[in-house]
Formats: sequence, C-alpha cells, structure tokens
Amino acid sequence: METKARIYLITILMGTLLVIGCANEQKIKSEYDLRQKQNVTKEVKRRWALGCAAVLTERNHGRHDSLSPSEINERNIQKEKELLNEWWGINSRNDLFDNLLWLYGEGHRKKFDEMGKHVTALSEEEYSHFLQRNMYDQEIAQEIRIAKEYYQKLGSKGILGWDYSRYICLCRWGYLIGYLSEEEAWQLIMEAARVLQKKFDSWEDLGRNYLIGRQFWSYKETIEAGYEYDDAHQRLLDMPSSPWNQYPWDMDLTDTETISEPNEANMVKK
Repeated sequence: METKARIYLITILMGTLLVIGCANEQKIKSEYDLRQKQNVTKEVKRRWALGCAAVLTERNHGRHDSLSPSEINERNIQKEKELLNEWWGINSRNDLFDNLLWLYGEGHRKKFDEMGKHVTALSEEEYSHFLQRNMYDQEIAQEIRIAKEYYQKLGSKGILGWDYSRYICLCRWGYLIGYLSEEEAWQLIMEAARVLQKKFDSWEDLGRNYLIGRQFWSYKETIEAGYEYDDAHQRLLDMPSSPWNQYPWDMDLTDTETISEPNEANMVKK
C-alpha cells in the first residue's frame, strides 16, 4: 500500500509540475508576443510619420521605410552634407537645430499668413494694382498670387504641411550625417507627425499642402521642377506600396515617443 501511495503522490507531483511548467511557458510566450506586437506597432507608427515627408522623399527616390532615406555610408554622408550646405546653410549640429526651430515655430507659413492677410483685405482693383506693381520680381509676384488663391481656402492650416514635411526630412538627413542620434530624430519626427495628423484630413490633403507651400516658396523652382513633385504626389496616391496606401491616415499615434514642443531647452546643442 505504501508503494502504491508513493507512486500516486509522485504522479500527482509530476502532473502539478507539468501544469506549472506549461503555465510559465505560456506566460513567457504571451509576454514575448506582447513585446513583439508593441515593437511592430511602434515601427508601423514610425513609418506612418515618415509618410508625412513622402513627397520630397519620393521625388528624391529615397526610402519610405527607414529613418535614413538612403544607406548610411561615406558617399551618401558626404553627398547629404553638401546638399544641406547648399540648400539650408547647415554645416553643424547647431545649424541643424537653428533650422528645425525656425521650421517648427515659424517657417514660410509666417510670410504666407502675412501676405494672405494683406491681399485678402484689398479690393479686386487694389489687388490688381498691387500685383502689377510687383511684376518686376516674379518671386514676389508668385507669393502674391499663391497667397491670394489659397490663404482663405487653407484657413488655419496655412502651409504648415510644407514646413513640417521639410522639418521631418531635416531630422532624417540629420540622422544620416550624424548630427542627430536615432532617439533624438524619432522624438522630433513623431511630435511633428502628431501635429500634422491633427491639422490635416488625409494624406492627399497633406501632400497638396506641401505642393502649395513649395509654389509659394519659389517661382523659379516651381517652373523648373514643379512637375517632378506633382508626379511624386500622384505616385504616392496610386502606388499600392506607397506609405499613403499602406497606413490609414487616422492611425492611433499615441504611446510612441513624446516630448514637449522643440525649443532651446530640449533641443540641446551638444
């Protein structure tokens, strides 16, 4: 009887240990699956944010699925440094932050708003005379025409999409050339992406705003290369592989990197 009882107890203990072992294994697997799901969700939200700068990225034939728009190597780093110097006057981390702060807080939308308020206050006759007086400079005339056509249509959005899309691009380029860490770049990008999502109604709405802002920025560049950006915008709308077609505009962007608005305090210029 003692032998049978001992065997019975051993069987019960083994069964209990087996159940506990399976439960622990299942718990570990569930925790792993949850971490994997969180990582995937975080990555998807980051790719959504990159989509906010997709028009310029697409025009430049860059990548939409990684923080750096191109492979990080000496050739691409040197090329990007030269472009940042030529187009932005950026030659250091400090220069980069100066431009980011300007884009976030003011950008070209300040000038657009000022011009828009002025031209909409004019009668049609006054507007015609104002435009005619400035036809000697096609860049100024372009600003007047674009502000007249879009200021009231865009309302509080202004040309925020133009400024913030380029802000995100600068963060990506800054990471590529080593002026920003990966963590810094994602924090700044996600903050700007949330603002854009609140302001605009769709990917197409955001993309169109970028194109309008670019037209306001430069008559010369619009004439010379505007069609390239129009084509990029259309491809993003049409291509199944486009981030605009992969990720819904109303994606929940919470629970990702959050910082306060960029300013001198949190944009530490190391």
